[in-house]
Amino acid sequence: MKLLKWFFGLLFGVILLAVIAVVVATLVVDEKVVKEEISTRFENTTGQRLYLDGPLNWSVFPWVGIKLADVRIGSAPGFGEEPLAAVQKLDVKVGIMPLLEKKVAVDTIVLKGVRLNLRKNKDGRTNWEGLAGAGEDKEKEAAAEGKAGGEEQSQFGDFEIRLKGIELEDVSLHFADEQEGVNVKLDDLAVKLGELVAEKPVPLRVSFKLENTKPVMKLDFALSTDMTFSKDYQRLDLAALALDLKAAGEGLPAQGVKLALAANVGLDNKQGVLALSDLSVSGLNVDITGDLRVSELHAKPKIEAKLALQNTNLKELLEIAGVRVATADPKALTRVSGKIHVLQQGEALTAKPIAIKLDDSSLDGELKLLSFDGPVVRASFKLDAIDLDRYLPPKSEEAAAAGKEQEQTGAAAEKPDFSALRKLDLDARFSVGSLKINGLTMQNIVLNVKSRKGVLRMDPVSAALYEGKFQGGITLDVRQDTPRFSAKKTLSGIQIEPLLNDLTGKAQLSGVGDIKVDISSMGLDDAAIKRNLNGSFSIRFRDGAYIGFNLAQAIRKATGQAASDEPQKTDFAELRGTGVIKNGVVKNDDLYLASPALRVTGKGKVDLVKNQVNYLLTTKVVGSLEGQGGSDKLKGVAIPVRIKGDLNNPSPSVDLEAALKANAEHKLEEKKQELMDKAGEKLKDKLGTGALKGLFGK
Repeated sequence: MKLLKWFFGLLFGVILLAVIAVVVATLVVDEKVVKEEISTRFENTTGQRLYLDGPLNWSVFPWVGIKLADVRIGSAPGFGEEPLAAVQKLDVKVGIMPLLEKKVAVDTIVLKGVRLNLRKNKDGRTNWEGLAGAGEDKEKEAAAEGKAGGEEQSQFGDFEIRLKGIELEDVSLHFADEQEGVNVKLDDLAVKLGELVAEKPVPLRVSFKLENTKPVMKLDFALSTDMTFSKDYQRLDLAALALDLKAAGEGLPAQGVKLALAANVGLDNKQGVLALSDLSVSGLNVDITGDLRVSELHAKPKIEAKLALQNTNLKELLEIAGVRVATADPKALTRVSGKIHVLQQGEALTAKPIAIKLDDSSLDGELKLLSFDGPVVRASFKLDAIDLDRYLPPKSEEAAAAGKEQEQTGAAAEKPDFSALRKLDLDARFSVGSLKINGLTMQNIVLNVKSRKGVLRMDPVSAALYEGKFQGGITLDVRQDTPRFSAKKTLSGIQIEPLLNDLTGKAQLSGVGDIKVDISSMGLDDAAIKRNLNGSFSIRFRDGAYIGFNLAQAIRKATGQAASDEPQKTDFAELRGTGVIKNGVVKNDDLYLASPALRVTGKGKVDLVKNQVNYLLTTKVVGSLEGQGGSDKLKGVAIPVRIKGDLNNPSPSVDLEAALKANAEHKLEEKKQELMDKAGEKLKDKLGTGALKGLFGK
């Protein structure tokens, strides 16, 4: 910052001027005259007044030094009586004998009680205009002298400079900009630096407080370390580096932020290496430890880090960041820890191994980022077990979120941006020992994921569940604005009743079966996905039951037979069928159900878009219903059962009248045929076979 450069340049210019003056004036001029001379020359140069209110103390040999107290610099005209700068104490000494050897030996510079008050008014004028002008004049003069001499000369030429140390204490800088409405306050600045001697530890301590109005911010900063330089100043070591930071204000958590960093730092300029060992970063409920090394600083930097995250309450961390996360299990997200080894150079990054523990789950794997352009990612992860239902919102909040989502869907929702997925080049493999999600429990899950140019494929996907197996593949295509997806799934040997119980909380089917599904659709919401759903399916179940409807009992009730207390289910030995899906309408024409007493066929439609069903079951009694409180008079009768209405609550009805009428007509035809057969037999007996042939012309 030029302003500070000018200020301190002029300040030390005053000091040098004072030193020269006091050396000469020691014997011939009193202190009052010296002060007046210094103030006059300063005002002539800058246009701003210099006040030396305290005593002048100087020394001549072996150190040329001066001590000043109560020094003030006035503001530019028009800014009132408030001083631009004030110094309570300043102590500087320069050794005389080293000067004869072209060495500048400066004793510890002590500066205490410094106040800088910088202001810019609404017209854009500043209260340091005189200092700025003087600084610009000196720069122009130096440039002119450099041109005249052919080369720009160093300010100190061939002098070797040695500084014993710096002590700044109680330093404040206040800046007010009336044009922008900005106020910045730097208070309690303290700096302590020891003598810079090669291969000798030098203590460094820095602390300050900062306040800002735009944005509103408060900051406390403290740093301490011991610095060691090599003889050629090409290597710097910071031992026991400790940095503490406290911040509060806009954009930060209500309780503020506290961060602490500790490490041993080594910077080797020749080797091009920066190393942080025994690294520790803590704050915001996070504690990270490890080591960090950056090599090849002068070429393509290579970064290697071994980091460990200690046990952390992630839920509290998110709340500090202003994000409230409610989970079905209050203890979820409260224990997170991990270890990672990262190696990065150029466009490639490798994280191997990665070990993360989330509550009761353990994740291990590796990640390779072959290029940040895309990016190009290769990964492999293994998870032992996880219950994802623990991490879902509580039921009440889940329902509220679902309602809000429906409101947003009804409105003109903003289309998602798939540009990142279109660029992604991914090849990953995931395996999970045990997974629970939405009530479903699966084991030995294997998932391969590939993404190229906007097409994401999860194929194959395999898992063991409910004493059976799941195999399939899913494709998501986002090359266009409206995403498309397709899925092929095969469930074999599945116990369907516990699966439906866990999935929906209500099972309407039991038995062991196989299911095959091949579907495709497109859209951004449920309605569009249902409307564009197409595909085919097949089912085959053995030794099960349809739960919630007793077909035999419904038949008996329709015929006025005795009711029974049998369970509301229709047992079957086999249930099979196939179907097609077109634009959200499921059609099936070959449903077949076989039970000891019944044979059922079915056909009909299920409209997923309108959530309606219209299905016809045709039932024949092939066994005895006596044991179920019925009779055999319906044996062989085809009984239609119509299922219509809302898909979630359909209304089945038995059309027994039509069945009996059709059966009576069928019986009448059978009776006619029986009578004709008997008449034919009698004629044959009376007339003989030959006569009968002649009668009918045969």
